[in-house]
Formats: sequence, C-alpha cells, structure tokens
Amino acid sequence: MTTRLNRFMQRVRELGGEKLTALMGLIFEPEGLRESLLRQDGGKAPGVDGIRKKDYAHGLDERLTALSARLRRNAYKPLPARRSYIEKDNGSKRPLGIPSF
Repeated sequence: MTTRLNRFMQRVRELGGEKLTALMGLIFEPEGLRESLLRQDGGKAPGVDGIRKKDYAHGLDERLTALSARLRRNAYKPLPARRSYIEKDNGSKRPLGIPSF
C-alpha cells in the first residue's frame, strides 16, 4: 500500500467517525492501481469482459496511466456486472454479480 494511503488510513483510525471526502485523490495514483492489481488473485475466472489478470498485465504501464487519467477526469465508467443466480439447496436462489476485470 502506498505511503500516502497508509498515512491517510492511520489518520482515519485516529479521527474515528469523521466523514471521508478526499479518498479518490489517493485511489487514482498509478502506483496504487499497480498495487491493487498485484493483490488480485490471478487464478480467478475471467470477468464479463473476458480479461484475466495476466491479460491485463500486458502493456501495464500504459493501461495504468490511461486508467489514472480517466479516473482524474471522472471519465471512468465501469462495465456493468452480469447478474446470475445460483440455486441453493432449499430451492431459493442466491444472486451472484460477475464484474469485469
């Protein structure tokens, strides 16, 4: 986790219930985006966009720079998650959201 984000989280813990208003400024840094990618499990199934972690890693620097710029401009629009329902033993269904990578 980035040093700025660590300091921010420490301050949040110290302040208790204060509202957070400046978190987006810490999220869109390419370094933080890279760390987030590295924490993702690479063995998961692809999302609705068909992309896996190893696919996203090709041209990573350019991807993260472009993603960071879109986040800064508030131009990032995530793909909608696909909703599926899984049958449970008691006959009911459990919703499952399948996101894009």
